[in-house]
Amino acid sequence: MKPIKPMTTDEYRATLDKLGLTQLAAGKLFAVGARTSRRWALGEARVPMAVAMLLRLMLKRQLRLEVPLHKDGSQVWDLTAELTVLE
Repeated sequence: MKPIKPMTTDEYRATLDKLGLTQLAAGKLFAVGARTSRRWALGEARVPMAVAMLLRLMLKRQLRLEVPLHKDGSQVWDLTAELTVLE
């Protein structure tokens, strides 16, 4: 098995952009604060391997996040897959 390479700050920011995620949304997705996500984007902290793996998988498989609102105004994350393939 090929070793997984660490995610660079440039790759982190580019992946979020391609997935349409803000740093705040990424922080919520990974159950960390916006500051932690910002530190990953600025290179002040390493992007955890599990985060890197999931983001790469989301990009490769065209997985998108949607945030529907419940009637009470609370949010829930819903991971959906697009049926189109990246060229």
